[in-house]
Amino acid sequence: MGRLDSNPIEISAKDINQEVEMNNDPLVIALLIHEWNVTKVLDNGGSSLNVLYYDPFQRVGLYDEQMDSSTYTIYGFNGAASRLKREIVLQVRAGPMITNTIFFLIGAQSPYNVIMERLWVHRLRGTASTYHQYLRFPTPMG
Repeated sequence: MGRLDSNPIEISAKDINQEVEMNNDPLVIALLIHEWNVTKVLDNGGSSLNVLYYDPFQRVGLYDEQMDSSTYTIYGFNGAASRLKREIVLQVRAGPMITNTIFFLIGAQSPYNVIMERLWVHRLRGTASTYHQYLRFPTPMG
């Protein structure tokens, strides 16, 4: 067992699925967040915040009182600013890797339950490929 970053992360032609080659889907994964199997997690390499939408937040069994106030401001596609009111640190498990991750609560409708930021993937020392539909990262087991 070596260092986590000592081996290359490989995605090759054999990883390409015929169905994948014909689509332009975003990378959507499932993660264990706060001991809850969360599906429809968007890996958004352009995002600088981890977003947890309010409906999934309630389904996890969390309460508003567990959240801290936030002073962050986010900007939407149209450049409009919104001040985020709440944030919370939750444990996220991806395979054997566990990270304590800050999430910002947004009370909007979304086809996703969670949006993960690019820094989260960087902390895993991983790489995400929308073309291959993979998120790969080194683990203590290889």
